[in-house]
Amino acid sequence: MALVKGDGKEMKKMIKVSIGSLMLITILWGCSGNPTERQNSESSGFLDCPDTPNCVSSLAKNPKYRVEPFKLKKDPKTSWDIVQKTVGSLPRTKVVSADNSDIHAECRSMIFRFVDDLTLHLTPSNSIIHIRSASRTGYSDLGVNRRRVEKLRKKLQQNDIIE
Repeated sequence: MALVKGDGKEMKKMIKVSIGSLMLITILWGCSGNPTERQNSESSGFLDCPDTPNCVSSLAKNPKYRVEPFKLKKDPKTSWDIVQKTVGSLPRTKVVSADNSDIHAECRSMIFRFVDDLTLHLTPSNSIIHIRSASRTGYSDLGVNRRRVEKLRKKLQQNDIIE
């Protein structure tokens, strides 16, 4: 079979369409999921992380998704105000609600603007802050939630708020 002039252009076009289709499927697959499962049932009670790699929590049952809670160095009431301001200073993060023991913030991804929920709960009696960061949608977050928690931990340590 003889090649007709222009076959190379058609082949390149087919490859581009195939790659574009794969990218679209990947993005749509990443957006699938049940966001209700990944949100907190009540302000001070964390749901456990789902069995997907897009959540970390200081109360996770599965060690793969567990992070250490924050241990306050100083008075919980004074420290809590600084914690709230520090959460609000994280990139693309908006504190949605906060009170004397709970902070709920929404964190948006840079490119696709996906929303992750960041929740902190203060237990003043033992000066512990439990934390959970979870994607609302998708399967994997490529470690974004864990890095967010560790970035917050580092900022609070630098401000001498937590151990």
